[in-house]
Amino acid sequence: MAPTVNAQVERPKILAQIEAVRPQLGAAMRRVADFVLEHPEQVIHLSVTEVAEQAGTSEATVVRLCQLLGLKGYQDFKIRLSRSLVAPLKSLHEDITPTDTPYQMMEKVFQTTVRTLHDTQLIVDPQQLEAAVDILAAARRIEFVGVGGSGIVAHDAYHKFMKLGIPGAAHADPHNAAQVCAVLKPGDAVVAVSYSGSTRDTLEAVEIAKQSGARIVAITRYGRSPLARLADAVLHTTSPESRYRSEGVCSRIAQLCLIDTLVIALYLRRRPEAEEALERSRASLSAKRL
Repeated sequence: MAPTVNAQVERPKILAQIEAVRPQLGAAMRRVADFVLEHPEQVIHLSVTEVAEQAGTSEATVVRLCQLLGLKGYQDFKIRLSRSLVAPLKSLHEDITPTDTPYQMMEKVFQTTVRTLHDTQLIVDPQQLEAAVDILAAARRIEFVGVGGSGIVAHDAYHKFMKLGIPGAAHADPHNAAQVCAVLKPGDAVVAVSYSGSTRDTLEAVEIAKQSGARIVAITRYGRSPLARLADAVLHTTSPESRYRSEGVCSRIAQLCLIDTLVIALYLRRRPEAEEALERSRASLSAKRL
């Protein structure tokens, strides 16, 4: 039975679309639609597997409903649903103007970054995140690869992982990256950072690492990409486009937050040795401060 809706209360657009197509749905897809209509706030925190279980159907059925609504898939659906349930954030590329004051520009930049973090939290697949942590926790050494702006993120990741006593290095130079990846062994891992997921130098290094037997964790934009296809675990980020700044800029903040998540997870997985390494790292800097 379809959920009843007060006619005086305007439904979010995405829920209105589901209600509109509901009469034409088959039994399995209708159960998914009803669950979403009855529990929209709950759905944005559930994986596609969990929604399928709650509706008593398959993951493929959930995805087909999303595609029926004209969306790319379930993660895209969660973003649209979440945005419809909260007060809209200002969009940098829609609202910023040359006449804005610096403070107004700052406000809009911050709001766009908040949206990026919010959307990234929604589209990261919990199972892929768990797989990434498993790979890195078991790794003998971890190499970080990224060029351009992604190289900055890769170096930040290395700087944090190094404090946990995990051997490895960051490689922004494509020649160095290729050579290091060529001498990796099974049991090693590579964290590859590329917003586009199609940077040639990064892809070449990853392909070499896979041939060496290393496992790959990719941090890249939402959607299909050559890097995502090569990776053993993929952590997606998203970022709104802007005429005033590269779309990868906001995404870089999300990438750094994902790195922090992985560091914390590995710290807890590798205790007490990680705890000891972190304390020794901190102690080594004590004499360098006034």
